[in-house]
Order: sequence, then structure tokens, then C-alpha cells
Amino acid sequence: MASEQSEAMKQFQELQAKYVEITQKHKQLVTTIMQKKQDIHRSALTRHELEPLPAGVGCYKGFGRSFVREDKSAIMTGLEEIARASDEEIKKSEGQKDYLQKALAETESNLKELLQGNEALSRELLQSGAIQ
Repeated sequence: MASEQSEAMKQFQELQAKYVEITQKHKQLVTTIMQKKQDIHRSALTRHELEPLPAGVGCYKGFGRSFVREDKSAIMTGLEEIARASDEEIKKSEGQKDYLQKALAETESNLKELLQGNEALSRELLQSGAIQ
């Protein structure tokens, strides 16, 4: 009985650790997606401001703590590349996010199933304050 209970407790702790890990990865992906959307928006705003300028005009691009003079076309190409790369990263992250949401739902289901199937474990966790 005690061995069975400790096995259930080990299983609970493993599932709980997995749940926390998946939740952290999910939050990290959401943050990455938000940052990439901001990059796309910033790139679009900058391109919008540069479009009315004549073609041969020199522009300055931030480079560390200094600025480097570049041609407008080079800056526009760089901004388009940033937007394209950010869009690809968003698509990749969205796929990973969907996978993590499914894994999170499965882990949560396994935790509930474990607790419902083992009343002794539920009581022990309630007494220890691990669950409410």
C-alpha cells in the first residue's frame, strides 16, 4: 500500500513538473510571438516613413551605439527582410504553441485522472497543502 502510494506520489510529481515546464515554454512562445509582431509593425512604420524620400537620398541606420549611412534601397531591403523573417518565426512559433497546448491539455487530463483514481493520494496532497 505504501509503495503503491509513493509510486502514485512520484507519478503526480512528474506530471506536475511536466505541466510547469510546458506552461513555461508556452509563455515563452507567446512572448516571442508578441515580440516578432512588434518587429513587423516597427518595420512597416519605418518603411512607410522612408517611402516618400527620393531614391538616391542617404539615410542612417542604427548600428550599436553609432549610426551608419546607407542608401535608402538597402535600408528598405533590410526592413523587408526583418518583416519576412519575423513572419516565418511567428508561423513556426504558432505551430509549436499549438503542440504545447495539446500537450498541456493531455498532462492536465492525466493529473485529473490520477487524482480521481487514487483517493489516498488526493487526501495526502490535501493534507500537505499541495492542492486545494
